[in-house]
Amino acid sequence: MKAVIQIIRNFTAEPMQLWLRRELLQSGITVECEFGGISTAAVEIDALQVHGTGTVASGECNTVRLNVLALCLETSASDFGHGTWKADEICQHHLDMIGHAIQRSAAPIVINTVLPPLFASAGLGETPGVPTHAARIEALNQEIRALAASHAGKVVLVDWAALARQFGEQGTYDYRFWFSSAAPFAQPFLARYAAAIAAVVRAISGRARKLLVLDCDQTIWGGILGEVGIDGICLSSDTLPGAYFHAFHRTILDLAARGVILALCSKNEEADVLEVLDRHPHCLIKRQHVAAWRIGWQSKDRSIVEICEELKVSLDSAVFVDDSPLECQMVAASLPEVRVLQTPKRPEDIVTFLQRNYLFDTLLVTNDDTARTASYQDNKAREGLRRELADLSDYRKRLETRIRVGQAAKSDLTRVAQLVQRTNQFNLTTRRHTLFELRTLHEDADAFIAICDVSDRFGDLGITGVAIARRLDPTTAALDSLMISCRALGRDVEHAFSIWLVRTLADQWGVTTFLAEYIRSPRNEPAAGFLDQIGFLREPESTEQHVRYHLHCDTAASSRFEPPEYISIEEIPDE
Repeated sequence: MKAVIQIIRNFTAEPMQLWLRRELLQSGITVECEFGGISTAAVEIDALQVHGTGTVASGECNTVRLNVLALCLETSASDFGHGTWKADEICQHHLDMIGHAIQRSAAPIVINTVLPPLFASAGLGETPGVPTHAARIEALNQEIRALAASHAGKVVLVDWAALARQFGEQGTYDYRFWFSSAAPFAQPFLARYAAAIAAVVRAISGRARKLLVLDCDQTIWGGILGEVGIDGICLSSDTLPGAYFHAFHRTILDLAARGVILALCSKNEEADVLEVLDRHPHCLIKRQHVAAWRIGWQSKDRSIVEICEELKVSLDSAVFVDDSPLECQMVAASLPEVRVLQTPKRPEDIVTFLQRNYLFDTLLVTNDDTARTASYQDNKAREGLRRELADLSDYRKRLETRIRVGQAAKSDLTRVAQLVQRTNQFNLTTRRHTLFELRTLHEDADAFIAICDVSDRFGDLGITGVAIARRLDPTTAALDSLMISCRALGRDVEHAFSIWLVRTLADQWGVTTFLAEYIRSPRNEPAAGFLDQIGFLREPESTEQHVRYHLHCDTAASSRFEPPEYISIEEIPDE
């Protein structure tokens, strides 16, 4: 995977390249940065190329394109923040540039709030009826936030004001290079800004982490449970150091509410840990929040592998957190795909520990995210049934799987975009359409976005399947994308969904030939060969990395092109 990042800026921002490359290399993404001139931002905005990330126009699958509009006020004039600074004029010009860039950019675009002067030129005194520079800049930031909100899915906002609060004056500004090289920002500020941009790249390329695996002792509570017992661990809402861990629980539950899967991996007696989750009055993390656990005495690398296998997520989706340097080193050496984080040495620093990185950030959060842990817990009941039944076909029948399929409504597009950006394993092409692009496709009469909502006797998995088709001419349609969440695999949902889609488009569009393709990626091996299984024929010019297929309508209408009889199919009424 490659990321091409065009950075339109009005300050020296080249040092960000190093941090961007380091951040994204850990996710298997190489970076190419394209920096414009410091004084030519307006010209470069006018010349923005109309390309996107896996867009309808380009169809790129292995290249992520992102535009970054990195504009500050500090270099707008030499009298920035002083009494002669023309705040109204400069702020309006700044807002106009941002608005124009959003309109010009077809790729996702990152914009930022701006920073007010650190000190007021009038000191404590204010002129009655005259807004201060700080007030004018805050009004500008509110307008920038409104612009980002109104273009959600295309525009991502990085809040510089929040970064400056975290680092203070010394960590935000470097006056030496401000005046010598038009580089006002210090390394800590630029590094965190680069980390935020890297998170956007990970999100739109499906590389955001989604599984948080936590140690217990000295990580989510203080003390060694096996030595001090449930009443002796440090975990409290009002006494130190237990209050630090209590606050850490709140951050962890915030991540869970955003759809991050929680798991425990700890060397303890299982009954002791579960007692803490169930009975400790100050333990906010409860058993129902945890999708899987391995609590015992086997090696943690083996436990993490088992957790990922149980949850059907890849190792490179996992983040492991532990206080022990030795455990961290062993897991990092054995499982390089897993991101390993060692907790801070000072217990008070754990409060914001997970908020200092953007590993789990996604561009969109939906109701399906908040229900994800419950869905994984339902899977335990499914696995119990699977173990009871020796015959796989009998298991599939007993599941009583039901799918609701139909054309996506406008209200579904946020969830569709999320699946497009995050589904990796069963994904035929791994094209990463953004929400903005999906909205454009939704309005296109020659495009069809289909969704698949899955449920069974144990619960509702929600929208877990997406397909995108495009009409190429009156007799030909192409399958642009097909993906199924790993939570719905193993029951032939993908077969039923695909067959329904082909038949529906043959009926609605009257096409006679369907084209499709499988484009290999580092993580979509489970989708290899699927099209062969349902009757598509390989084209002669196919390669191992890029397999092209076709299917004629007479095959689609034949008796062998049938959905599995153990899956009930219901069509969703049109919007």
